[in-house]
Amino acid sequence: MSTQRRISFLIYPGFQLLDLSGPLAVFAGANRALGRTVYENQAVATLIGPVASSSGLDVVAQARFADVSDTLSDEDSLIAVGGEIVEIDRAIHEGGLVDLLRADAGRAERLASICTGAFLLAEAGCLQGHRVTTHWWDAKTLMQRFPGLAVENDAIFIQSGRIWSSAGVTAGIDLALALVERDHGRDIALTIARHLVVPRMRPGGQSQYSSELAQQARSGQRLAGLVQSIRAAPNADWSVEAMTETLGLARRTLTRLCREELDTSPAALVERLRLDAARAALVETDLPLERIAEQAGFSSLQRMDKVFARRLGVAPRSFRTRFRSPFAKETLQ
Repeated sequence: MSTQRRISFLIYPGFQLLDLSGPLAVFAGANRALGRTVYENQAVATLIGPVASSSGLDVVAQARFADVSDTLSDEDSLIAVGGEIVEIDRAIHEGGLVDLLRADAGRAERLASICTGAFLLAEAGCLQGHRVTTHWWDAKTLMQRFPGLAVENDAIFIQSGRIWSSAGVTAGIDLALALVERDHGRDIALTIARHLVVPRMRPGGQSQYSSELAQQARSGQRLAGLVQSIRAAPNADWSVEAMTETLGLARRTLTRLCREELDTSPAALVERLRLDAARAALVETDLPLERIAEQAGFSSLQRMDKVFARRLGVAPRSFRTRFRSPFAKETLQ
């Protein structure tokens, strides 16, 4: 008979509810599928009692983290859930959570983070020497705060030794399914995934869910107008020569600004914006793929296919199937 494992979810005021409820549904599903309690699940916090989530609902912490951290063993998994960065920072500086993590987390069999929970573990020094991921929106901030970390911003989840980390929010379900598969086999993980109506292993990385330039765009940037112009007419001529003429800049200056403001090259900037345009059309319209490639500025459907495969790890047709709106129109308004 398999060992019963204790799963402790570390929560704090303002935590993301789905970071808790998604994985919790997976572990509870394993108990049902196996007909016995193989995972003992609990929410822990600085104090026992209700903890307000970011959704406005309270979750009752069943134990103090200080008490749980004293009893961590090789049958324990400790999972730090995510939240908005302001809430994460508040948790880091209040309640002694980081000190307890730093002192005691090493005794757990597995230490995991969901979404921005990685910031808590990183602050405690638990992630040094490990590959990690977090929500695509916050990956750059994680790298800036902890420059020694090997952050992979496209992964859905990563195992690096005893450290597990996932991308944002629903990716916690992927991580939990992987843990169940590790403990009890693929068939049980598949059974749970089918019950929850989620893929056991979603294709592609989290880049397919993000719009990188939307995150990086900030008011006052010298390239903001150029980005807006390309978005408005992605199928126009956006060669380097055309961009320098539009901005009245030298080629070298344009290259430097793209690197400083958007961490990319001029050609890659255009490609990413055309990719955004194609993704929007795939989701929001019923246009044929060839027409979408043309409107988005790709030279051919084959070219669009290659960009999707390289940047998102998924084909345009599969992307449309996964994300298409039921209210899609023949043309964008």
